[in-house]
Amino acid sequence: MDRERGRKRADSKLPTSSKWLVDGFCWYSRGLVRKQFQSMGFSGTENLTSIPDHHSTIVFANHPSWWDPIVAMMCQTHYMGRRTLFAPIDADQLENYAVLKKMGFYGVRLQSFAGAQQFLETSRELLKRPTTSIWITPEGKFCDARDHQQSLQPGLAHLVTKIRHTTVIPLALEYCFWDDSRPHIFGNFGQPINCEEHHFEDKSACNDHLTRALRETQSGLAKRVIARDPQAFHYLMASHAKRLSWYDFARKWAAWLKGRSFDPRHSNSLKR
Repeated sequence: MDRERGRKRADSKLPTSSKWLVDGFCWYSRGLVRKQFQSMGFSGTENLTSIPDHHSTIVFANHPSWWDPIVAMMCQTHYMGRRTLFAPIDADQLENYAVLKKMGFYGVRLQSFAGAQQFLETSRELLKRPTTSIWITPEGKFCDARDHQQSLQPGLAHLVTKIRHTTVIPLALEYCFWDDSRPHIFGNFGQPINCEEHHFEDKSACNDHLTRALRETQSGLAKRVIARDPQAFHYLMASHAKRLSWYDFARKWAAWLKGRSFDPRHSNSLKR
């Protein structure tokens, strides 16, 4: 009985994540992203099917843009909808966006020993639930999408050495221009790391392993983006035409008079 009370008290101190708030925010964000970007596509989504049902998950990504948290939430809702989103964020920033506390974001102060310890304890407790999905950007600051020199902060490796029934997944993100006036969002899910099969004892070796996994995933994404092959991606948000001017309106009518269909995009190779 005392153990049960203690467990309930511990759970009451953990971050909460409201599914309807997360889903509502993603619905709103989809329109926002649609206005700013041409499409959003991901490769490596087949890697997500190999996650054991009894495993919680950690998705760790590079950090090239302000848009990363929004992309992560939309991605998690679409590909891991049965899981509950959580994400560590700087404690001071979280106070400025209090609503995020209800959407699974929890404050951390990694600059202090006590803050780092709190991050580990909170994350470990959350990961005991098989439905938990923690999204994290271990570079700790904005970095160019193809900059592989930035080291990962040690917090993720410390956490991975202390968990078992969890699958860790690298995610690479890029925001790039192809043939349209607006950029595209592209992502690549790397090979999952099963913590039951890869039991890391040494934190430094674990950090090296995670770093290699992320950089290899970034390199794989860069090759696909450079190749400009739209068929290499599964589209969470497909490309769509956007009329930019009266010139396009005139072109539409000219095409109609000639009995042809009209597409205002510079290139029609992307999926609709």
